[in-house]
Amino acid sequence: MMDEIVTPDELQILLNLADEVRISYPLYRGDLLAALPEGARYRIEMTASREDYHAWLLQFGEIADELPSYSDLLECMLASGIIRYANQEAFDEMLQTYRRLKKDVYFGLDTNVLYHRFVSTNPHISPSSCILVNTVSDEIAFAVNRRYSAQKIAEITAYAPEQAAIIGELENKRTKKSRKAAYLAMREYRAIRDRAIEITAPAAHSHRREENDLTIVRALRAFEDERYALPVLLTADTYMADICDAEGLEYFLFERPYEIRVTSCRAGEFVRLLFNLAAVFGVVRCNDVHIFGEYGGKGSSLEDLKLRFSGGGLHEAFGRELKICRRLTALGIER
Repeated sequence: MMDEIVTPDELQILLNLADEVRISYPLYRGDLLAALPEGARYRIEMTASREDYHAWLLQFGEIADELPSYSDLLECMLASGIIRYANQEAFDEMLQTYRRLKKDVYFGLDTNVLYHRFVSTNPHISPSSCILVNTVSDEIAFAVNRRYSAQKIAEITAYAPEQAAIIGELENKRTKKSRKAAYLAMREYRAIRDRAIEITAPAAHSHRREENDLTIVRALRAFEDERYALPVLLTADTYMADICDAEGLEYFLFERPYEIRVTSCRAGEFVRLLFNLAAVFGVVRCNDVHIFGEYGGKGSSLEDLKLRFSGGGLHEAFGRELKICRRLTALGIER
């Protein structure tokens, strides 16, 4: 076995060495999806259905919550920009209406919208038009550092002893909930916070979600009262929409798609998807290479991934291309 530590962008080197890409999860039987390069795009085939995920999870009893679900895959697709909310077109039309108003319009971001990386994947929304209530960042920070104990890793390994080496990489690493918080929500927060407007909520962060939701809405209402501006909360949570109705705050409620319906995507979107899957699932297999989002010895950088090669030929080819790309990058040259 041979390992390489890489950045998300360097995953493209691995993809360039394959005529076809098949993504799987080591503990499941069967591929999650397949992709074929077509120019600057990838043609995608979703080889596993919602029912397949349900059947896989049934085999893992009480540890199933820590394994990838169809909903997790859908979130990774949203965060990669490959699929959109079911009512995204209605929002795009509403956006044009907002821009015709005499008031400045700002978009308050609910926590779930950060998990879906909505701003990063939508060029029509500028971070400078977004509001981040500190309660949102507190919610993410609270979720980001839950880790697996040795006992929990042993419980997972008992269901798949043949994958003990793979599962063992996750000991003292983030749980699935924390991986989502770190690699989706926290990365989105960091990407936009320098340009967004950050405001302080009228109440401290609570460990009760309902209280935090009310605090976020009231912080945005206070922002509206203090400025000649219209804050619009963007959320994918119906409960949050109910609070907005009760408090008199403008909002847009996004609808998550039920099924993943996609046939192709841009190359950059597919690279983001591969990173998101490795990060949220903990590890995925890309053809014969394991990609670890979390692994033993990983430092503090959220950007690092570990590739584990099973054969020398592919590893040599990858290593050669990786060296060339890193040298060109150091010289300021894009390949």
